[in-house]
Amino acid sequence: MEIPIVLEERFLCRGRRLEVIQRIYRYGDKEFIRDIVRFGRSVAIVPLKDDGTVIMIKQFRAPLNRWIIEIPAGRVEPDENPDDAARRELIEEIGYEPLELRKIISIYMSPGYSDEVLDIYIAKKLVARERKPEVGELIEIIEMPINRAIEYLIAQGETDSKTLLALLLTKNYMEKGDNISQ
Repeated sequence: MEIPIVLEERFLCRGRRLEVIQRIYRYGDKEFIRDIVRFGRSVAIVPLKDDGTVIMIKQFRAPLNRWIIEIPAGRVEPDENPDDAARRELIEEIGYEPLELRKIISIYMSPGYSDEVLDIYIAKKLVARERKPEVGELIEIIEMPINRAIEYLIAQGETDSKTLLALLLTKNYMEKGDNISQ
């Protein structure tokens, strides 16, 4: 299939971490408009302790106006590679640096309206460091076995998709006995 032709791109607004644009497309003899959130690349990390415990966070999320359980995650800054962003986010949010880090998958978060690509990692051999949360990041650290974490997230009814997917993939790696070192 051929890709629709972009006729025009209009800037709508810019926030601290994203911008919204409007594209006008032509496909065949028809024109249509799409609003697009430009976010870029982000990372999410499953911090796995030697005993199989997962370190997660309970974080206040303004769009939901509530606290949710999730794995550490964040945006890849301009001129930063995703591996470095994953290491930085772990130190900022939970105060651990991984000696082993492996990317397990890259996913589109919401391709119907956003260009965000999320790289999901497993982090092992964690070394304690000083936490450095960003201003406005309200975070509580939670640790639990991976099976209990998955059950807890499913029982919530509405849950964080990246966290559930990442934990299920990590559990799959663990059960297969795959070496999750890089």
